[in-house]
Amino acid sequence: MSLQITWREAPVYPALIKGPSVGIVAGHLLVAGGMAYPWREAEYGFGAPILDDADDAQDTAPPLGEWYPLPPIPIGPGWTSGAAVAGGLAVVGGRRRAVGNRATADVWFLDVQAGATAWSRLPDRPTTAMVATTFAHDDQLYTAFGTDWHPHEHATGDPNIYRLDVRAKSGWEIVARFPGEPRWMCGMGICGNKLYIVGGHDIPVGGVVEPKPHNAFRLFADPAAHGGKISHVTFREVWECDLATGDWQELPRPPRAFVADAFTVADRWIVLTGGQSWVVNPDGTSVLIMGHVPDLDLVCLSHEVFAFDTLEGSWQALDPLPYGIASHRVAVWKDQVFLVGNETRDKVRSNTFGTVFSGKIHTD
Repeated sequence: MSLQITWREAPVYPALIKGPSVGIVAGHLLVAGGMAYPWREAEYGFGAPILDDADDAQDTAPPLGEWYPLPPIPIGPGWTSGAAVAGGLAVVGGRRRAVGNRATADVWFLDVQAGATAWSRLPDRPTTAMVATTFAHDDQLYTAFGTDWHPHEHATGDPNIYRLDVRAKSGWEIVARFPGEPRWMCGMGICGNKLYIVGGHDIPVGGVVEPKPHNAFRLFADPAAHGGKISHVTFREVWECDLATGDWQELPRPPRAFVADAFTVADRWIVLTGGQSWVVNPDGTSVLIMGHVPDLDLVCLSHEVFAFDTLEGSWQALDPLPYGIASHRVAVWKDQVFLVGNETRDKVRSNTFGTVFSGKIHTD
């Protein structure tokens, strides 16, 4: 059995955005929150119907209809996360200027299936976090990791992976405790009743104490002033947890040090798209993948796509994205996947862009 994903550009999001919550409910792509241009936390969101292009042999029809506004979130969460779950869209955590640019534990839910016209509150996330890693599996919402952003962008240090049964309206429970180093913006998903953690990064307080040669690193801006210490680590690691036993194991190294959300395909593949991906050379040096998009006049990050086959334990390079993308969010529906938002190297536009890519998933 093989996997292929063909990508194309979709109608851009109505705002320049990065780090929103994204999900697909009843055939509509829903996006809410995030950091927007001009640099601010977005309380707004938009939805768009996914169009049926089954008869479009040339694959030229737009995959989305017109964007329409969603009800505003009562307090806009920047750098948030979320997923479609139990017939609605969940928005989990985020940054809040009103509380000193600190992370929050708020969980908002738009119950589309019930016809809700306003957001309601779900139980707060057990710990505060922005850019948490959040995904849904059946009617259950999973979340873990994240940063509080103070005194700078370091991981919260909370090793717990939490789960909330949204439809049953239960409380949060701890599914597992991650045994690796603290991190944030990693990929996470479930295949075959096993939980996978891929990559992530961190800026530890005081610098990286025990650097491992398989990871990617960045020095402080003034290394001499910090004793030559490393400021930033990006993890070239894959971890697997058997949810039946709770046992963890670290798997062979992936081809990149990834900083991106993951999505799953056919209960078999874990897929990573773009992100702040690093090439780690045999001599221990590392290089951040970057590119340029002349038509949009922006510098972007990685356009690579990799899939991990959890049955064979192997990685495969898939077709690349139209251009580089980072700090985006992912939503999968039937045989289609959508990537929304982009963090670029463009300060004039608050390092944001309204990128939307659609992918058609093929397995045989």
